[in-house]
Amino acid sequence: MLSVKARPSEDVLDAVYLKYAESDPFLPVTHFIDHSTMGAEALVQLGLGDKVMEWVSHHPVRPYRAPRQGLAISAQWRQALGQRECHGDWIQHFETELGARPFGQVLAEWVPRFAHEVGAFLFHGLIRTAHATRALEQKDTLARRGELARGLALWAIGVRTPPPEALPEVQPGALGLFESTVDILGYARFGAVAFIDAPNVPKLHLVTGPMAYLLVADYLDPKTHQLAKASFAKTHSEAAQQFEALRQKVLDQPTAPIDHTYLEKLATEKDAHPSKLTEAALRAHEASKDELFLKAASKALDIHGLRALLAVVKGLIQR
Repeated sequence: MLSVKARPSEDVLDAVYLKYAESDPFLPVTHFIDHSTMGAEALVQLGLGDKVMEWVSHHPVRPYRAPRQGLAISAQWRQALGQRECHGDWIQHFETELGARPFGQVLAEWVPRFAHEVGAFLFHGLIRTAHATRALEQKDTLARRGELARGLALWAIGVRTPPPEALPEVQPGALGLFESTVDILGYARFGAVAFIDAPNVPKLHLVTGPMAYLLVADYLDPKTHQLAKASFAKTHSEAAQQFEALRQKVLDQPTAPIDHTYLEKLATEKDAHPSKLTEAALRAHEASKDELFLKAASKALDIHGLRALLAVVKGLIQR
């Protein structure tokens, strides 16, 4: 099995982050989330940094001025949660915070205020935050701090409610084979089975969402983990219920080889989802040795186009 350890062409990320710093994070017409920066970091993590500039050339910059209401986020953050018209206020706040303090301290203060809604914008606030965090761990630069500011700000405007006063509980028995204190990796496992059975974009994020949380988990306390677990219990409830019925079915499916040739194909895909799924699934396999994650990674190029789009639209409508 391919193991990717090195990150050649690491510095390309600074150019990417600067390029998209003032680009609209929402795509035209659909208003889905732009994956340009997240896809670039996933490619670097997969050892494909030399392919990044060619890949981002297919993702245009769309000039964007984040709206502001002039709120002082430090004092009015509850009021600004879930408000797109406060997007610029959030970005400005996090740029200031990240200019004054270590990024780990900023994560430790703010992720607990968002962790009760890990699924905001189909997990993309969390995911963009996580990719930027990993980039900062490799190299701490102004451009990377700016990307983290944008990840956190995106998450903030997707969160619809303040964090609960009391810790929520994950109901016993709701997770099938897993206890109520299931590790976050267990939710990614539910997602892997759901994705292998039906490789589409919403189910793909049932893998990449939990694996993104694990990229920031070391900066967070146990209370935040409990908030996140309760939130994942909601976003993954259907996948958890179907896990036992589908597990053997998907284990019987063949696993395509994941080698350098496979990775090269990922770099030619304009869509960021295959590379993001592959990277997350390989990391999950490394942590768990569970074959399900290899099978999920090998399905990354099988994502159903139209079916995926319709499923995303349905999910957004239901949300």
